[in-house]
Amino acid sequence: MPTLTSALLRHYAGAKSYWRGLTYRDSVAELAVRSRHVEALVLGASEYRVTLQWEDTHLTGTCSCPYGSQGFFCKHCVAVGLVLLERGLTVPPPDAEDEELRVRLAELDHATLVGLLYDQASRDRSLRDEIMRVRG
Repeated sequence: MPTLTSALLRHYAGAKSYWRGLTYRDSVAELAVRSRHVEALVLGASEYRVTLQWEDTHLTGTCSCPYGSQGFFCKHCVAVGLVLLERGLTVPPPDAEDEELRVRLAELDHATLVGLLYDQASRDRSLRDEIMRVRG
């Protein structure tokens, strides 16, 4: 698993977006490191939602800004990454324990869980097959 660095951010964003992202660090209004990703709100011409996460060994960034919405790693993604580095934080690995999900599932009643699992398994053949193999 690669480590989050400023060089990695520059690699994904390109020089122009990276340098613009440097000036947006103070615009990161909210930052939350979740179990398997990072969420942030960045203030610019509007409020932009940013998510950073690892997909295998590749850092991915999504942003609701016009440039990010086209699939580019934008200056807002860079700003979030730089703020993480400044605070000594990082993007959690994709296989990290998702304690938030575990807690939320434990709060749901049986019928709701069955409905959610049925809906997902009806669209995901491998999940359906795994459910059919479980003895319980």
